[in-house]
This record gives sequence, C-alpha cells and structure tokens, in this order.
Amino acid sequence: MPQFDVAILGLGITGFSTVEYCRQEGLTVGVTDDREQPPLLTRLRSEYPDIPVTTGAFDQVMLLNSKRIIISPGISPNSTIVNWLRDKQKEIISDIDLFLEQFSGKLIAVTGSNGKSTTVKMLHDFIAKSGQSVCMIGNIGQAALTYLMRKATPCDWVILEISSFQLHWTKNIRADIGVLLNIYPNHLDWHESIDAYQACKCRLLQHSESVVMPQALSNLADQYQFKNKVTGWIPSYSCLNESALDIDNRIIDALPYALHKSAIATWVIAQIIGIDKPSCVRALEEFQPWPFRCQKEKTHYGSWYNDAKSSNLAAARYAIESVSRKHGAKVIWIAGGVTKNEDFSQVKRWASKFISQAVIYGQDQQQFVQALHGTCAISPVETLKDAITLAYSAMKKQDVVVFSPAAASFDQFENFQHRGQCFSEELLAVIPG
Repeated sequence: MPQFDVAILGLGITGFSTVEYCRQEGLTVGVTDDREQPPLLTRLRSEYPDIPVTTGAFDQVMLLNSKRIIISPGISPNSTIVNWLRDKQKEIISDIDLFLEQFSGKLIAVTGSNGKSTTVKMLHDFIAKSGQSVCMIGNIGQAALTYLMRKATPCDWVILEISSFQLHWTKNIRADIGVLLNIYPNHLDWHESIDAYQACKCRLLQHSESVVMPQALSNLADQYQFKNKVTGWIPSYSCLNESALDIDNRIIDALPYALHKSAIATWVIAQIIGIDKPSCVRALEEFQPWPFRCQKEKTHYGSWYNDAKSSNLAAARYAIESVSRKHGAKVIWIAGGVTKNEDFSQVKRWASKFISQAVIYGQDQQQFVQALHGTCAISPVETLKDAITLAYSAMKKQDVVVFSPAAASFDQFENFQHRGQCFSEELLAVIPG
C-alpha cells in the first residue's frame, strides 16, 4: 500500500471536492467509504481513475498509511472508525481546515439550528446590492475548497454556512465575523448532549474577531467568555422598536412571516460591515428565498406549502405557525422521516394551536403519533405520496396544507432537495394544474 498525503473518509459532495482540491495541489490521495455505492463513486472513477478508492468498509490500511484524514462531516464522532483512528493517534480534520489554511480574505461564518441558508442568501444579496463582490460557500453555494480552486479574483466577502458537524471536526476554525442565529435541541442523535451541541456552535464565536448573536442568548457569551467580541445583538421581532436598528418595521412586515427573523439578523450584520440602508432595503424588496423553504406550490385546490428543508421540530413549528397566522386558520401538517433524538414533549403545546390534522409518513412516524395524541386528527401512512393523496381527499378547497417534515430525509429520499422535488411532482400528479 502506497503512502498518501491525504485519505478522504466518506465520498459525498465534500469528499469529492476535497479530491479535486488535493489533486490540484499535487497531493497524493486515497478515498474510502463504508457504503458499497457512495453517491459520487462513478464520477470519481471516471474523472480520477488512478486514485485508489475502497468501498463497503473503511480501509484501515489506507488510513494508517496517510498523513492526514479528511472526514466527511456527517460521520459520528462516536463511530467505530473514529474511535479506531483516535487509538492510532491519526490526525482527523475537515475540509474547512484545508480551506482556512489557504484562505486570506474576509470571512463571515454563519451557524445556528435554523435559518442559516436563508440568512446567508439574504446577506449575500445585501452585499451584492451594495456593489461589492460576494460568494456563498459551505452547506450552500459551492464547497469551500471549490471556491479556492475556481476563484481567480478573490471576493470582497465570503459567507460560510457551517453546521455543528463541520464545527466539531474543524480544528482551526476562525472568522472575521461569527454569526449565531439561534440554538434549539438538534442533532442529539449525533452529539452527546445539548451541551455538546451548544459548545460546537460557540467554538465559532470564541474564534471570531467579531460576533453577532441573539440578545436572548447573551448568557452564552458570558458562559463561553466571548462577550467582549459581540459587536451586534440580534433583537427579537417583538423588541424591534426598542432596538438600535435603523429599520422600518414596515420593511420587515412586507416579507413573508417565515423570513422575518432572517431579515432582522441580516440587517444587524449589514450594519456592522457598513452596507448602506438603500442597498439593504432594495435587497429585501427583491429577495427570493431558496426552493423548498416554505415555498407555496401552484395548485387549483387548497393552499399547499413545500417546506422540505425542515429537518427538526423547531423549523417545522416556525413554518406551521407562519403559514397558520398568514391564513388565519389551522393547517393540515404533513411530516415524517428519520427523527434526531429530539424532545417531542412540547409538541402538543403548539400543535393544538396551529394544526387541525396531521398526516405522518416514514420510518419514525410513531414518535409523531404519540406526541400529537389528543391534539388533532392523526393519519399514519407509508409514503409521502400516500400523505399527499390522503390530505387532498380529506381537505376542503379553502384548507391549507404545510409539508414540513421535521425530520431527516434519508429513509425515503437522497436529501431534502430530492424530498422537496418529489413533493412538488407528486402534488402535481394528485392535483393537476
């Protein structure tokens, strides 16, 4: 077995971009994945036929013969292979570490349990409207290493969306501005505890030159000792009039309710980096959210919302409450998938206010059924198509349906994009036009 500069653990989008970057840098690379057919295997073998790749089980010999291990962010820190690598005292880092070793521009890193993608895109639009160049990387936009490979002229600003998984594996995180949007119990099937999850988020803020975060979470700034770095506090919408933000509430009110929190957070960040108010206003007026984030579908019967990006209870609650308040009525909720060891005990408190019927599909449907018992009508089904068909058969023309899964997608779909696209296609098949 040859010696490698880098072994890549996991062949997804991150792994493939790491292969491309390492080859461009003249590094020797090996790839290993415990799946028989990882998503980008065919492309890797086609474009890089000389790169050794093993699948079906992690190649321990390859890993032992590598100087550095670049890990896929989704691999659990308590997995067998990670424990084995630690025993062998192998260095495990992330693609973000490689990126930060070379990147020297201005970096805004955004994390939080919900709203990251919307806030990153909104901030991108604010900066672009001001005439500066800007790029989105990380979980959205392009992979961080792809930016290094493809950007001949550096952008004025780079915005990195970074998850708790990536923060866990990144050893040398840093940013000019670190942004925390919120913290809700999330990914507790991956992190050891809510405290560990919270600590991952706060590592970013501890290693940022400047910090933006919610006023409501100021206790974390004290606990993790970075309060002196906070240059912008994000107020809640109810406190907007009392805050120091130079923003007219009518600008926020003109947006869909689901975008209000992101708009307030983005406005705070824009003030700190010096974006002029007219550019911010124009960006908000023209803002187009990402697909599958509370996206209204075009149908001739009822109002249907596609919130396929929702992967936890907090995201689903926000979407459901937003749509319910907009229409002034309770909604039919379609949910299901693979839950993340979340606490379902509080679901009844908000479900009873906003949900008339729940149609639940997927692997962990029983968890939803138990949590919702006694709050609304509950209809367990097998698939998303079954859920759409049942909701359509039970609803009246004026009713509202919100597809907000509150769970991961991989029991029946490749990812949330695939889930959202399937919802749109199945809905069109059930309700033509």
